[in-house]
Amino acid sequence: MLKLYKDNAVLHSLVWLMIYLLLNTITGNLAGTLGLEPYLVSSLPNLLLSAVCFYYLMRSNIAADIGLLTKSTEKSKTMLFYFPLLIIPFLNLFYGINQDLSPTQILAILSMYIGVGFMEEIIFRGLMFKALTKKWNHYAVVLFISLTFAFGHAVSIVAIDQSVGDTILQIINAFIVGFLFTIVVLASGNLTICVITHILYNFMAEISLVSSTNIEIIIISSIITLLYFVYLLLIGKNMKVYFRGPEEMTRMK
Repeated sequence: MLKLYKDNAVLHSLVWLMIYLLLNTITGNLAGTLGLEPYLVSSLPNLLLSAVCFYYLMRSNIAADIGLLTKSTEKSKTMLFYFPLLIIPFLNLFYGINQDLSPTQILAILSMYIGVGFMEEIIFRGLMFKALTKKWNHYAVVLFISLTFAFGHAVSIVAIDQSVGDTILQIINAFIVGFLFTIVVLASGNLTICVITHILYNFMAEISLVSSTNIEIIIISSIITLLYFVYLLLIGKNMKVYFRGPEEMTRMK
């Protein structure tokens, strides 16, 4: 796998994506067959996959290359101490917490989303983002990563028999949140904060009383994301360098 990363980083990211999708397809179908909640079946497999991936990334030093557990390249003060990013996960809690969940269910949900949040950030904002940045127009990379992440949520129509309307709202929300995560990575080089926020976001949504993506949440998330993007574009030096293109990035190193 390390040789593949060096020779074809894009294909390397796609291999990890296929492994992740295959695992969750199998566990999702198994949960449906057994009549169980998906998190009860997929929590342990997702945790194991994320542990294997983490070990591989650390052992191969790819982790440092994609900004996992590395020092941010931008000052926390400039990033507003990531406060705008950390607001997002807790929006769903305004609708209340599901008091019917048992401690076992909560632990299973958290376990599943630790694996899911880690893998999705590693694949999209880590491996794929890094690989495409070396090959594509940088504006196109940000848009593609955000769109790919968003449309990946279309599987909800089949996986959990979700309505088309709710799925569209979920895709829109995923694009906004995914775009926010992407600009944080390119502005700070800090993938770790996005992994943590992604885990929190999914976990808080699952234990809340929100049954579907609310328009109010989309609006608030959009405002936060837009304001943060404009701020980072004006203040963050990494943002300015990134959008000048790969040639400028090379000169700045």
